[in-house]
Amino acid sequence: MVLLGLAKFVVPTIARSCRYAAVKRCYSVFGIQDLITQDKSDFQLEQVRVDQQELAVDLLKQHYLPEHVLVRARHMDLTDDRAIDEYLVSLLKQGNTIYARADDGRVAGICVGFASSPVDPRNLRNYAFYRQDPNTKDFLYFTAKLQETPNLWETFKQQKIFEIKMMTVVPEFRRLGLATTLVEALKTQAHDQGFSVVRMDCMNPYDYKVAERCMLHCVVRFPLHRLRGPTAPFVKRSSRHNCCVRVYVAARPQPDAPDVKEVREKSRELENLIE
Repeated sequence: MVLLGLAKFVVPTIARSCRYAAVKRCYSVFGIQDLITQDKSDFQLEQVRVDQQELAVDLLKQHYLPEHVLVRARHMDLTDDRAIDEYLVSLLKQGNTIYARADDGRVAGICVGFASSPVDPRNLRNYAFYRQDPNTKDFLYFTAKLQETPNLWETFKQQKIFEIKMMTVVPEFRRLGLATTLVEALKTQAHDQGFSVVRMDCMNPYDYKVAERCMLHCVVRFPLHRLRGPTAPFVKRSSRHNCCVRVYVAARPQPDAPDVKEVREKSRELENLIE
């Protein structure tokens, strides 16, 4: 009887202690800090060198292109496309691409930046015109159309705008905050180089969250079917891949240029000018 009474007293006490420990572990400041930083590896960010361009191209073709909205909508296979390789190398040659390396030396992710001017979409369109593969043509035409939609060079009165064009993380290193680290590092690099406007186009269901974590502001959003090629939309309105395109911007105040809030207030006008 004594043991039974002791058990009635000890068991509820232990249960209350366990509940208290669980609550303390989940909601204390230190518990939240541990929850945020758990299972994270230390990644080393480096610039992509000339001798690493082939590795970077393979990484983009293996992990970025298959997840591109247009590639999935058209069931494209761009893995053996020489023209796409040349286009990717032209982006890398500018020297604004960084990659992340894990502790064991493996490449965990890559983020491609490119300082663009208003002539770049026209040059890309001319390059696409002479390609024979229709998938290659459409992919390059789509990229050029998206690059000039909307015309942020004119909006912010800038000769060049820094674009975060491509970003991908190897699947086994995802959900560790690496994408945010890459974008934030490239954004800082752009500002250090003197660029006042940083642009990031978001079409996938996760990349816009990365842009918002990096304090970029959405200035315009529109459905993908409104981007048209030479004869028709790149993605049909009825397609399940007809997602929403969000254009995010981080802009430093300029004397003669509007700030992001003013541009965002005029987003309806920008959307009407897309086509």
